[in-house]
Amino acid sequence: MPSRRTLLAAAAALAGTTMSGCDDNGGTITASARKAPSTPPGRPWILVVPHPDDETLGSGVLMAQHVAAGRDVHILLLTRGMGSNARAQINGTQHSKWWGVAHNPVAEGYAPLTPEAFGAARFAELTAAVGCLGGATVHEAGLTDAGVTVAQAKAAISKLVTEVGRDAGVYAPSWVADDNPDHRAAGQALRELAAEEPRVYGDVRWYVLPPYWTDDRLKQVSWAWVEPTNTDISNRARNACRAYGAWQPPHSYAIGYHSVDYMFAKVDGGPKSMVHT
Repeated sequence: MPSRRTLLAAAAALAGTTMSGCDDNGGTITASARKAPSTPPGRPWILVVPHPDDETLGSGVLMAQHVAAGRDVHILLLTRGMGSNARAQINGTQHSKWWGVAHNPVAEGYAPLTPEAFGAARFAELTAAVGCLGGATVHEAGLTDAGVTVAQAKAAISKLVTEVGRDAGVYAPSWVADDNPDHRAAGQALRELAAEEPRVYGDVRWYVLPPYWTDDRLKQVSWAWVEPTNTDISNRARNACRAYGAWQPPHSYAIGYHSVDYMFAKVDGGPKSMVHT
């Protein structure tokens, strides 16, 4: 079993930071990115996110601490997750275990969601959660859910690194302990880039989603817990979870909780992140 490092070296200086509330000044939407409220002075940090909610479930505490440290934080959203079966639940064609009963859009006062409307709603949840974590610039790669390839992910990561700075830290989902093909493709893409261009990708890590925190495959790598440095960081991680549980059609549909409520419960019950090298 690899040794447990309690925190990444990059997060060691974060203690004592004070934050409160949820930042709702997410900035204005551009052709490719939602801008953060301001440009922090710190070195860029990129979080690769295959689907909305991966950032909160896999790296909520980690991201909040990087924002608090003054890093220039960027989210690279590969897809809007339009293939999730949560759409069928919200449209009433599939029972929702979390909701407890089948939805009836007509009775509940909203129109069934098209794939495009569903994707837009998922993107809205992500931007709300990112605001709760402190704010970041969100970039979209526009890839296809459940169809992300290693080559596509490499191209998207490389493009953003070129744009924001070749000294950026880059974190992606685990390539070793995750069964989702989009997650594994993103993780493998970063792994290959780091091997091919070590001078550019000198600060790389892979984050682990809650279902895999006890996965035996983690014995192949060196992993670490990233614990909140203060209660404000914990609260930000919890608030980001709540952004995915907001039910107010037609404005929000609690898509995250319809999809993986058990993951949110785990993070909400004890905020932390796990990363490996």
